[in-house]
Amino acid sequence: MTMLNISLQNEYVFTIFGLNISNTFFTAVIVTLLLSALAYYCFRNLPKKNFVVEAFRVVVYEILTFIDSVTGDRELSKRILPLVGTLFLFIVSANLIALIPGFLGSFYVMRSGGEVPLLRSPNSDLTITSALALFTVVAMQIFSVRAHGVLGYIKRFIDLSGPIKLFTGFFELLSEITRIISFSFRLFGNIFAGEILLLVIAFLVPYIIPVPFMIMEVFVGVIQAFVFAMLSITFTKIDTNSSGTAKGGVL
Repeated sequence: MTMLNISLQNEYVFTIFGLNISNTFFTAVIVTLLLSALAYYCFRNLPKKNFVVEAFRVVVYEILTFIDSVTGDRELSKRILPLVGTLFLFIVSANLIALIPGFLGSFYVMRSGGEVPLLRSPNSDLTITSALALFTVVAMQIFSVRAHGVLGYIKRFIDLSGPIKLFTGFFELLSEITRIISFSFRLFGNIFAGEILLLVIAFLVPYIIPVPFMIMEVFVGVIQAFVFAMLSITFTKIDTNSSGTAKGGVL
């Protein structure tokens, strides 16, 4: 009888130059290469009028319009568009690629412990979501330094003008750290839970029954990417417009 194997931990599928490569990282590389190829194709064919280029142009424009609706500042929106756009497209692509028929539970490699799946949704791995969260929060700090200057940025966390402001700065620093946890666990929890649901349903009642759940997961995957992008924009807006933060230098 076929057994259903669900693992919270990602599985290593092969080794390159002594480095173990997990199935989630391998899938993330595939998603990155596909998006890079799409971006390169659109860049090379930008003057041409074809469906792919125009569709990509519309997507980028809509993302910029969405950022504008949150920031209310076109210059800030243009600065954070590469970050937010890349995050949104990567997360939504990584979420949706797992819903392609034959993706989950179809390709296996033999390891010492038995067969392990070659492909797995990147966002079902806490390591991947934590890396995305850390990168996003670090980018927010860079935008904050550019907005307030080096000394103004430091004053957000260390303000010796009074005990209350010093105490507030501590909680400001704490909030930056908790953002990493919030970003990573929210995305990981929702995607991992959805992956388990699909695998269980497909195992118990294959073919027709899982289709409605796959449609629901498409919606969840897009929403999770939207929420991640929305929080990134909102936090960046807050960090670059903190009231009372003096401009102490120029980056």
